[in-house]
Amino acid sequence: MNAALAASMSPVVRVWVNWMVAIFLVSILFTWKHTSARVILAAFILTIPVALLTWELSGNVHLLGISHLIVWLPLAVYLVKTEIAGNITRLKSAYGIYIILLLFTIVTSLVFDIRDIILVSTGMK
Repeated sequence: MNAALAASMSPVVRVWVNWMVAIFLVSILFTWKHTSARVILAAFILTIPVALLTWELSGNVHLLGISHLIVWLPLAVYLVKTEIAGNITRLKSAYGIYIILLLFTIVTSLVFDIRDIILVSTGMK
């Protein structure tokens, strides 16, 4: 799987993947105080076996985004409900800024994941 991923990634995509890993791992800094940070870290860890299962079943790196849809979409909804809705003042803290960056990252990734899934399902990728 690593060789297939490396072969399919442009330098820009590699930077993006590294950013996604980094932004999820930053949650460790907040786990002692914020329950949602623990949920974020758990979701990141859960993404790994789901992605491996997706790879085993499909063998297509362009379908790995399915694991993001399964794990990150519910995470994004949870974060909006628990951290953003009604908590606008909290967004001015370091944790709030982190949540906004993470949600931006998740939504951006999901857009590209959905695009890849559509392209694969239509035979264009």
